[in-house]
Amino acid sequence: MTLAALKERLDVLSPTGIRFVARMVESLSTPPQARVNKQKTWLPADWIEYFGLALSVHHGTTTQPLEQKGFETVFRNACESVGWKVGKSVSETQRFLDLRVKRGGYSEQKLSLKSTSAQRLSRTSVHISKLTEAAWIQDMRTAKQRRERTLDLFREYMHAVDSIMMLRAFRKEQSIPSKYQLVEIPSGMFQSLQKAPLASFKTDGPTIDCSYAGHDIAARVSLDRSDAKITVKQIKLAACTVHVEWEIVPR
Repeated sequence: MTLAALKERLDVLSPTGIRFVARMVESLSTPPQARVNKQKTWLPADWIEYFGLALSVHHGTTTQPLEQKGFETVFRNACESVGWKVGKSVSETQRFLDLRVKRGGYSEQKLSLKSTSAQRLSRTSVHISKLTEAAWIQDMRTAKQRRERTLDLFREYMHAVDSIMMLRAFRKEQSIPSKYQLVEIPSGMFQSLQKAPLASFKTDGPTIDCSYAGHDIAARVSLDRSDAKITVKQIKLAACTVHVEWEIVPR
C-alpha cells in the first residue's frame, strides 16, 4: 500500500478509529532495541525489524507477553514479509512440526515453535516444560520398554523437526516483558539418546543426559510419568543459537 492510499484509508476512519491508529503509530515509533547475533543468525535484518515492530504493536494494547499462538502468527508473518516460502499451517493433529520454511537458495527448514514467559527464566539455560505428550509413559513397566519407546519417539522427532525456535519473555510478575529472546535449539541435540544405556531408564520417570557440540550435558530429557509428557530441562544456552534479543523500551 502506498502512502497516498494509506492516507485515503485514514480519511474515512471515525474519530475512535483515528485514536486507535494513533496509538499504534506511537507504539511503532518506539520499537524494541534489537541485539543481533550477527555471527550465527540466519535471520535477515528485515525479518528482525518486522518481528520487533509486531512486539511494539502487541504491547501497544496489552501488558501480557506474546505467547504461543501469537508467536506462531508473528513468526509466520515475518517469514512471509521477507519473501520466504512458508508451508500451509500444520494441523494440530500433526505431531511435533509447526512450520515449514523455504529460504531462497537453502533447503527447507522444519520448525517447532515454542514460547515461555515463566517467572525467573535462567540466563544460561532453557527449559521446555512439554516437548510432546507421551501417554505411553504411564504404561511402561520395564527399563527395556521405556528405552525402546523413548528412542523410537526421538528418532521420529528428529526426522520431523530440524530445530525448535523458542521465544522467551523475561518479565517481573505481571509487568510488560523487559526483554524477548529468540533461541534456536537443534533437534540433533537429542541424537546421543540413541546411545543411552539401559540402566538410564531404570526408574519410572527417568532423566537422561544428552551430549552435544562438546558439552557433556547439553540437555536433560525427562519422562514425566505423572503428566504423561516429555520435558527437556537444563538446555545449555551455549549449545544453542541465540538469534536476537529485543529490549523493550519503557513507555
